[in-house]
Amino acid sequence: MVTRETFLAVAEMVAGHLRLKEADRWSAHVCKLKFHSFTSEFPEVNDPQLMWAAEQWVQALPAGFTRYPTWRELMAPLYRREAGLANRSWGPAEGLPGFVQFKPAQLALLPTEARSMLPPPDIQNPDAYQVVGGGQPPLLPAAAEAQGLTDEQWQGYLRQLKEQQEAPCT
Repeated sequence: MVTRETFLAVAEMVAGHLRLKEADRWSAHVCKLKFHSFTSEFPEVNDPQLMWAAEQWVQALPAGFTRYPTWRELMAPLYRREAGLANRSWGPAEGLPGFVQFKPAQLALLPTEARSMLPPPDIQNPDAYQVVGGGQPPLLPAAAEAQGLTDEQWQGYLRQLKEQQEAPCT
């Protein structure tokens, strides 16, 4: 979805902003490798989304030394974040401007199961930290529906939450 031309323009914009000297810029061959690396890690991203995310990243840079970002750092403004990095499996960020909203075809390319990118707290025994009992409490109604939330709906939600908490862990 991202064209080579847009990818190269964004790479040049970031390199220019970081004031990389010409000797440190990517060669043509490295540019091809980086393009394939990016499009394989973020296949759903299109040109406007890449340009917008890169500009957001550049605008948020603190003063002082900054290195070239990883793809997950660069795409952090576009996705929900985990430890400051874009997590594709968590989906797009909330409140994106209309022109960078994800289309249904793009959403279909995202992972179907949400998962953490962080390593388990205990590398020697990662199974000790597996989530059991369904994993997540039931979600509250969406904000638009919450305005008309009745006492009956709220009590049903509380009952459902209590039942889930009382269920035996397996």
